[in-house]
Amino acid sequence: MSNEFGDNLKRIRKEKGITQEQLAEAVGVSAQAVSKWEQGSFPDASLLPAAADYLGVKIDELFGRREEHVDLEQLIVRELNAAERDEEGNMLYGAEGEKSRMHCVWRLCHLLACAYMRCSNIREFSRMTVEGNIWNDAFTQIVDEGGFLQAKLNRQFQYFLVMPQPDEGYDNPGALAYREDTVELFRFLGQPNVLRVLTFLAEQNQRIFFDCETLREELGIDPANAQEIVEGLMRFRLVVQAELKRGGENEAIYQYRLDCNLISFLTFAHVLANPPRNFSVRIENRNTPYFTHTTYKKPEDA
Repeated sequence: MSNEFGDNLKRIRKEKGITQEQLAEAVGVSAQAVSKWEQGSFPDASLLPAAADYLGVKIDELFGRREEHVDLEQLIVRELNAAERDEEGNMLYGAEGEKSRMHCVWRLCHLLACAYMRCSNIREFSRMTVEGNIWNDAFTQIVDEGGFLQAKLNRQFQYFLVMPQPDEGYDNPGALAYREDTVELFRFLGQPNVLRVLTFLAEQNQRIFFDCETLREELGIDPANAQEIVEGLMRFRLVVQAELKRGGENEAIYQYRLDCNLISFLTFAHVLANPPRNFSVRIENRNTPYFTHTTYKKPEDA
């Protein structure tokens, strides 16, 4: 004769894709014991936490006591607030607190990825990959008709990207359609010393101003090349111009404005130049191309 506990245990186990043998091994009993629980008997109370943790549910849910409503926003806020405190509950201020909050967001993102791929043991898998860092140079990549998700896990270099499939495709006019200004940007970035200058500017305080003479002194760049680079930075709005009054004359000075966008650009340029080889998770369920509008064709070629 079944009971509500047994019915719930069996239902949840099957929804998670977990066998009786797997649950039994996680809890430390025989598969026959799990079978008996699902048929009407009850486990020892000391085994319930391990069973619930492995199934990724609360003990109450095994007994049919589900919460009617969970305020997801409040749960996330609570996690982020807790991340701002140390083990003794003291508030973390400044960079230490901000780093802790960012790591919390990173962990929550990876939990979502594990949930998206219907991982049978979300908490443990996420803990191993994010906190345990058992893969030295691992990526997570999930690709399907809904879009794609990609994350890099190792501590030296981390990112998390989610790009749902737009209704009009990734290459719609408002997104990644082929554009001549993009061609011009790549042409500019390939010119001598441009990437050196961008890297140099990214090392400076974002409130610092500079001029062509700064590039000559710091990087040894020829004045003509420095002027050409600055003009290109202005053209693509990567710097803004101001004026410094000196000796009755106004001199042009510049301020770097690319902010964190250079980091994201270089991140995916690095991935493109060094395709991932090691994956903690890789799911490829997409059959359609990413671009569908043939925007690379000139009107006369269409």
